[in-house]
Amino acid sequence: MSKIGDLLEQRFPGPPLTTHYDDLLSEYQRSGLAPPNMVPQVSSGDDGSLWAHIWEAMLYRYLTNLGFVFRRDRVKKSGQDGPDFGVMHDGRTIWIEAIVPAPEGIPPDYLRSPKPGQIAFRSVPHQEILLRWTGALRYKCQRLQSYRAKGIIEKQDCTVVAINDCRLSDYRPIETGVSGFPFAVEAVFPVGPIAVPISLDGQQPGEAIRTTRYTIRKQNRVDVPTANFLDEGYAGVSALMGSTQRDMLDGKLRMTLVHNPLARMSLPIEILDASKEYVADHEGDEYFLHELHQR
Repeated sequence: MSKIGDLLEQRFPGPPLTTHYDDLLSEYQRSGLAPPNMVPQVSSGDDGSLWAHIWEAMLYRYLTNLGFVFRRDRVKKSGQDGPDFGVMHDGRTIWIEAIVPAPEGIPPDYLRSPKPGQIAFRSVPHQEILLRWTGALRYKCQRLQSYRAKGIIEKQDCTVVAINDCRLSDYRPIETGVSGFPFAVEAVFPVGPIAVPISLDGQQPGEAIRTTRYTIRKQNRVDVPTANFLDEGYAGVSALMGSTQRDMLDGKLRMTLVHNPLARMSLPIEILDASKEYVADHEGDEYFLHELHQR
């Protein structure tokens, strides 16, 4: 077992996960694309650093399996200079910025694993989870803007923000929000809770409908936008990639890909082999959200 594997044994006792993460991280390190401080950060005991590197290693394997060629001119001995990954497609670069949001604002009870044999029922903090998605997207959008200002990202390049929310639950990760759509969709389009009409006599006179929701409110009473892909300020982001997976033990990475209809440079559809892929078509004064496929 590698040095990384020895460090992981302290965090993930048992051969399946330790061996799996050792393979992922070691493969990523050998690629020459990993940050040079990856090993000390993994061994630091900081959960944020650990899961950030695991997510990057998962993306590296996924993109490698798809046959992409990586740009290597932005990795130096002093560290990465630019987005986490740059892959080539039809002569231009697709830049990918990865992030694993910290569980800030998530109720502690929801993050605590049940004791062995314990049966626990807990409400899913949908709004708090969505706030972490919107915050992560906003932060990475700003990072991409800075890379563009430095000339690292060129005019013809595509950009993707890749969010993994595996730290936001200690249960099986929840993929969908109150709208029935994945959080990746709720973070960029104003889709809200499903409403059921009820008459005064308790009857349901019509079918349930999905409401619109342009903002969600933080505890400090600040309204946070959710229609980010209808905002020109996010035109520098071609698409949002979302996943809930903690590992690739089965060899697969299931993710949701949401295209930005206002993107300055659109990402070609169906090139990232997403499990779910969404586009918003402009028809008249409205946008209609379509799911291209579901694998």
